[in-house]
Amino acid sequence: MMSSGGGTVPGLGYGCSRGPEPSSGLHVLTGAPGTGKSAILGWLAVAGTIVVDEPAREILREQRSTGASGTPDRSPATFVDLLLQRSIEKYLAARRLETDVFFDRGIPDCVAYAVHLGVDPKPSVTACREHRYEREVLIVAPWEQVYAVDEERTMSFGDTIGFHDAIVRAYEGAGYELIEVPRGSIEDRAAFVQTSIQDPYSM
Repeated sequence: MMSSGGGTVPGLGYGCSRGPEPSSGLHVLTGAPGTGKSAILGWLAVAGTIVVDEPAREILREQRSTGASGTPDRSPATFVDLLLQRSIEKYLAARRLETDVFFDRGIPDCVAYAVHLGVDPKPSVTACREHRYEREVLIVAPWEQVYAVDEERTMSFGDTIGFHDAIVRAYEGAGYELIEVPRGSIEDRAAFVQTSIQDPYSM
């Protein structure tokens, strides 16, 4: 169930800091691979929204192009470490802009990747406490009709269901309220996401 409230990140025994968040203008759209979130944010970017690209795909592309080991299949711990480092770098760069920004995944996604890959999530949980986004986070659920694999996206559709659940637990454990983006055309979904910036209480 996607809702706000107390509790802990399952399996960790402790939760991230939570409470009223000051408005930061740092918005997150998250979801399992192949849910259409990057297409939605691509549409918004063309319309003028500042979008921070997904770090996971960047890391995978860089590591595979050089034959390095920082991929989930070769060294999950290295991949999560690189992902967390890149996610924090992107967060700090976006904060300096002092305007509305949309992230394709946030730091709590590192917790989800760590849990999914069997890696210690504590460094990512700590980072979740220290680097906060707007409290309302948009999430795109798995949708088999739009799912496709590619060179970076190798997770099966069945595996995306479990990963989606890990994302939900990570964000709720970090004190965020998740709002699901309805299925529909890219234009309709992008309009829904854009409205969340303009009037978050209409969601």
